[in-house]
This record gives sequence, C-alpha cells and structure tokens, in this order.
Amino acid sequence: MTSDFATVRQHLEQAFRHLDGNDEFSERTRAALDVLIEVVTAAEFRRVPAEIVSFESYRAQMDRPCGPDLRRRSGEAEILA
Repeated sequence: MTSDFATVRQHLEQAFRHLDGNDEFSERTRAALDVLIEVVTAAEFRRVPAEIVSFESYRAQMDRPCGPDLRRRSGEAEILA
C-alpha cells in the first residue's frame, strides 16, 4: 500500500502557511517543514524504473510472422497470406 503523498504535501503546506509568526520557533519549524515538503514531493513524483527494450529485440519481435502480411501498394492495402 502506498501513501497518499499529495494529501500529505497539502497538509504540510497548510501547516507552513499557518506558522506565519516571526518568532524563532515558527522560523525553525517552517525551515523543517520546507525540507519535509521537498522530500514528500520527491516521493510523490518518483517514477518506477522502466524496462528498456533495445531496438534490435523490438525489431526481432516485429519481424516474426504472426498473421497476414499487410503491404501498401498504390494507396490500397493488399493482404498477402
């Protein structure tokens, strides 16, 4: 189960906005929240590594016969079995 990072980020940003004082505690807490917001945003938009398929293996799959051969000849499709 994955966390709802978008909601977490929204709550952290709301807390950041509510800490609008000039006292040391508010400033230090805003700095800490800023770091947390960046970490949560990075987690929210993290991508799952994709499998990279080389062109040669893709081409080999495409060249395998798997049905009728469709070719264009003078604008018309001709089915060659």
